[in-house]
Amino acid sequence: MKKISALCSGIAVIFFLTGCVGQVSGEAASATPSPTSAGYPSASASPVAPDPGEYETAGEASVPAIDADVTPMPAGAAECDGDNLGISIAAQPLASGAGSFFSEITFTNTSGDACWVEGPPSIFNLADSATGAVAGKRAADSGMPEVVQLAPGASAYSTIHFSNAGAYDCDTAVADVAKVSPPNWDSSRTITLENPVTVCNTPATYTVSWISATSLF
Repeated sequence: MKKISALCSGIAVIFFLTGCVGQVSGEAASATPSPTSAGYPSASASPVAPDPGEYETAGEASVPAIDADVTPMPAGAAECDGDNLGISIAAQPLASGAGSFFSEITFTNTSGDACWVEGPPSIFNLADSATGAVAGKRAADSGMPEVVQLAPGASAYSTIHFSNAGAYDCDTAVADVAKVSPPNWDSSRTITLENPVTVCNTPATYTVSWISATSLF
């Protein structure tokens, strides 16, 4: 009888020790991260939606305001007559620097009727007013084709982009006037520049853009 009691007591101790070992092993296993929990998400893990406040919400693409100078064309409107377009040139010193500087040509409809213009100025030459000699060489026109509709008193714009002639090993010339004509017009007007410019006779160191409804400055 004592042997049976001792045997039962021994079995109880074994089960007790086994349970403790299993518990310790289970705790150790749960404390050891699996490979997928160390920064590598499990393939079966559900995606987590980002916090809406974490990122700025992109707004709708901005749409340029309609230029007040551009109005719907009346039926039968014609191309602007060059004699009815006022022309002026203004330097843009605040937009200049780093080897480039700019001026802007403004074409204003001085007639009482709406009309349209399209293209670059037909004539644009820089010159020395004292001698009348052309100064510099004009490069290929820049910009995109655009039909610009002008109400009476409205304006359109063309940009002159100069490169610093001092950066070139070239024969230079100084210009203090520009000879300008509107698109498709063969008679030019002489416009005095606010500041004389130095340009290369070759290579070309300035460009003139197509006329646009919007000023860049």
